[in-house]
Amino acid sequence: MIPYLLVWILPFVLPVQQSQTDSLKKIVETTDNDSLKASSLYNLSKLYYTYDQDTAILYGKEAIAIAKERGLKIIEANAMNIVGVSYLIQSDYESSLSTHLEALGIRETLQDTTGIIESTMNLGNIYYRLHEPEKAVVQYQKSLTLAQLINHERAMSLLYNNIGSFYLDRWLSFKEAEDFNKTKEYLEKSKAIKEKLNDKRSLTNTLLQLGELYYESGEKQRGIRLLTQALDIAEELNNTEGRLSALGTLSDYHRDNKSLAQALDYAAQAYELAQQTKSNYQISIAASKMAHLSALNKDFEKAYEFQRVKEASNDSIFNDSRQKIRTELEIQYESEKKELENQRLIKDQELSELAITRKNELLFTFIIVAILLIGLAWYQLKTNQKLKAAHRELKEINSKVQAQNQRIQQQSDQLTSTNLELKQANSFRDKLFSIISHDLRAPFSSLSTSLELWDSGDLSKKDMDFVLSSIALDANAASNLLSNLLTWTRSQMSSDKVKNSGIALADLITENKNLFAKQLEQKNLKLNNKIPSDFSITTDRDRLNFILRNILSNAIKFTPQGGDICVEIDSNHPSTIMIRDSGVGMNQSQQDSLFNNKQYSTSGTNGEQGTGIGLMLSKDFADSIGATISVSSELGKSTTFRLEF
Repeated sequence: MIPYLLVWILPFVLPVQQSQTDSLKKIVETTDNDSLKASSLYNLSKLYYTYDQDTAILYGKEAIAIAKERGLKIIEANAMNIVGVSYLIQSDYESSLSTHLEALGIRETLQDTTGIIESTMNLGNIYYRLHEPEKAVVQYQKSLTLAQLINHERAMSLLYNNIGSFYLDRWLSFKEAEDFNKTKEYLEKSKAIKEKLNDKRSLTNTLLQLGELYYESGEKQRGIRLLTQALDIAEELNNTEGRLSALGTLSDYHRDNKSLAQALDYAAQAYELAQQTKSNYQISIAASKMAHLSALNKDFEKAYEFQRVKEASNDSIFNDSRQKIRTELEIQYESEKKELENQRLIKDQELSELAITRKNELLFTFIIVAILLIGLAWYQLKTNQKLKAAHRELKEINSKVQAQNQRIQQQSDQLTSTNLELKQANSFRDKLFSIISHDLRAPFSSLSTSLELWDSGDLSKKDMDFVLSSIALDANAASNLLSNLLTWTRSQMSSDKVKNSGIALADLITENKNLFAKQLEQKNLKLNNKIPSDFSITTDRDRLNFILRNILSNAIKFTPQGGDICVEIDSNHPSTIMIRDSGVGMNQSQQDSLFNNKQYSTSGTNGEQGTGIGLMLSKDFADSIGATISVSSELGKSTTFRLEF
């Protein structure tokens, strides 16, 4: 069911009285006041939209054009609303949607709450006609919120009606109890407000929908009673639209209840009323209903006659609409033609007067300019003489300033260089102190504890062996830390540059394998050197060896008994060395902080103590030789270090 509220601020009107249209047209043709003309065009559009949408759109667009030119924003938005509603009645949904959205934008700029309510509700009507009821009800709810905010009861009553129509359609489709209750709630709210406002014309629509709700829910007598009440109100107000709707619905319900005579009676009343309106659209609907009922009554002769009336009315609707458009266009053309002719004559007169004025102004201007040029030339001559003298003085001063600037720049460069060196020294000092304060303290603290246990003399042989083993591990960790620190400190403090040479990588790996032979044997680890014997790399041998030694030491530390360590070249990137182990792996957090200055040591799989700085220092060495260290790991399975040149 389509809601009965295409425009709530603009009341439904029967075909306009000729005197009203003539009066407004006369104002449009004669007035020089653009505001009055735009307002009159808007009112003409408002009078036509219910029964002649093409003419309404024509007048509405004229009003919009003048309003835009003169900055009459309220009239512009109101006229857009009428045009948008006219497009909606014609089922031109795209044009209607774009027009209402533009009107809404203007009204939001003006903070016109009443206008925003109207535009938002009409957007909901468009979505409803586009069979997008969910979008429609969102717009209705927005509009209802604003109406409740300013307590606009008229708008609230119509929006309750709209939302009730939404739930009525849902209930008619799915028969859900919740939809029935919401339909009843919203329509009853709408009915209560309309009765309070004594808005009988709009109340007719609500009664019609409530009648349908109760009739379809099984309360047929209550439904017909409400429909009859709607018909009585429509007849009281001479509301032709309401009477036609009520008569048609009552006819349909009596037809469904097999009360064919009563159905024909209501349909005949509707047909007679439609003929009185002389609206081909209404005549077509009423004739169609009469044709159908006559056929059900086996009166095929009348059914045929009414069918012919329906077809003739449909043809007339099209022809009348076209003729009205042509007539309005001819009137518009003649009016605009006269206005343009008058404007042309006025412009010609203005141009003639302007030409004379311009000639006088140009002559006067020429004399003034000539006098000014003579005075300026004399003044310029005197000024140039002074400028030449000043220029010589400035040139001498500039030479002195440039020399001074050069001296200042040299001093600035020296200060910058000194400051950079100080920053680097501070950075080196902070990093060194950080390493010593944490990592060096840990193994010596452990070593001190072990020696105290040794010195106590109360340990068994098994405990003594354990303490000796701990002392060895702590001493080894401290030794490695000092070795790494000395190597790194020497590189940081040395002024020597990186010394590149050709290195047989396989031999370098073998050298480190021999270095770690005892640790590999203790943990029964297998170190596979898969570097081709003829593979060489050009870089600083000592720094590369430091990096490889620390990565291999880390792999041995975290690979459990019987594991594998493999060193090879990435087949897809020949300049990349890969060191892969079958160790305990790392989670993502550990990987992210691996090369961070705050990364500290953790115990290996056999309790080996590390320094926590080997990989951090390796990162520094890698940066110094133009290499990149990266790591990938899977917790509990393996870790792979990549050294890419």
